[in-house]
This record gives sequence, C-alpha cells and structure tokens, in this order.
Amino acid sequence: MINLIRAFDAKLHVFRNDIITRNYKYFPNLKKNINDLDMHGKPVEETVTEEFISVINSSINQFSARFSQFKELSETLNFIMYPDVTSFDKLNLSQFDWLEIEEFEMQLIDFQSSSTLIQKFIETR
Repeated sequence: MINLIRAFDAKLHVFRNDIITRNYKYFPNLKKNINDLDMHGKPVEETVTEEFISVINSSINQFSARFSQFKELSETLNFIMYPDVTSFDKLNLSQFDWLEIEEFEMQLIDFQSSSTLIQKFIETR
C-alpha cells in the first residue's frame, strides 16, 4: 500500500510539472481546449494553467498531510520486506509499545549476521 501512495504522490508532481512546462502530454484535452480558445482570439492559457497548478498543488498538500504518518514510518514499514538491510537505528518503533525493544534488537543483529538466514529469507522473498 505504501508503494501505491508513493507512486500517486510522484504522479501528482509529474502532472504539475507537465502543466508548468506546458507540454500537456498527460492532459491532451486541456491542450486541445487551450488551442481552440487561442484560435478564437481568447488567450487564456496563463489563467487556465494557473488554475490547474493551484488544484494540483492543493491535492499534493492534502495528500501529503493525510499520509504524513506513512512517510514517518516508511523505513519501519520497509523493514517488513527487507529486514536483512534495514538498520535498527532508522526504525521508528514508537507504535510498537508491546515489543521488547532490547530483545528485538538482539534478534535483528543475529539475523543480519547470519548469511544462511539472510539467504533463506531472500529466496522466500
């Protein structure tokens, strides 16, 4: 799920950049409508692009605020998929108050120090 959230956030930035640069490769109908209006003597591209950029910026801000906790926990959530390469120091375990941190850290060190366990884990990933 976090990968889908990251992907959508990245797409919003790409969409904004597409309008800023006025390429409109992701908005062909917008390009067509702007061209049609320009042909009729109504230069509105600046106003229309500012409106679209404003909407996309608002979406980026709202999306970022709504999923800020995922960004904070991304390294910890990554740990589930890649415990063999995750550093214990980068984990935010504040949400796991039931976890015995000292024991967990020792088990992680044992796991990351065992090439056999890591290889088995990679094979099953």
